[in-house]
Amino acid sequence: MDGKRIFLAMPVEPVEPAVELALRLKMRLPAYRIKWEDEKKYHLTLFFFGQVPVSQLSAIQETLFTLLQQVPVFDCLLTGPGLFKSGKEPRVLWLGLKMPDSFTLLKEQIDQAMANLGFLPDNEPFQPHLTLGRFSKGQNTSPELDDALSAMQPLTPFRLQASKLILFESRLSAAGSRYFPIEEFHLKQPTGQ
Repeated sequence: MDGKRIFLAMPVEPVEPAVELALRLKMRLPAYRIKWEDEKKYHLTLFFFGQVPVSQLSAIQETLFTLLQQVPVFDCLLTGPGLFKSGKEPRVLWLGLKMPDSFTLLKEQIDQAMANLGFLPDNEPFQPHLTLGRFSKGQNTSPELDDALSAMQPLTPFRLQASKLILFESRLSAAGSRYFPIEEFHLKQPTGQ
């Protein structure tokens, strides 16, 4: 099939608070086998398309451009770490993002616009997060893991800014996934900037 594996994401700006929390978690979790994500790839995924025929890319890009051109730059808060689990087995270690109310509306608009093009969103409830790492299979949660996550809750959430969204191609390989920007959608700056 002549296509690309694509997703829409918000990059993290600034990335340093997330990197610092990830480093602290690495030091607290030496007993766990975790494939840590490269800090250059930290992002919030807004929509995962999967494999898309190249012939559909321009329709996706045009729809996103129309939808996003009037969306203002917004702030969000980087909160503490959490887990996605399968039973007692941890799968993904992440940092949470507290989004403004306007983001919920934006996510709904993106989902609806992409559904109109034939792309359905995930069935899972949307949990804004940055993936820090993926656990190797065959491990279980433990009180030590719970304690490490609790100890990493920031006293004051870090403020991040969303100034653009990026449509990425994801290429899979034995070394992991690599991301290639297809198009950037810059959000509207406040008047006077």
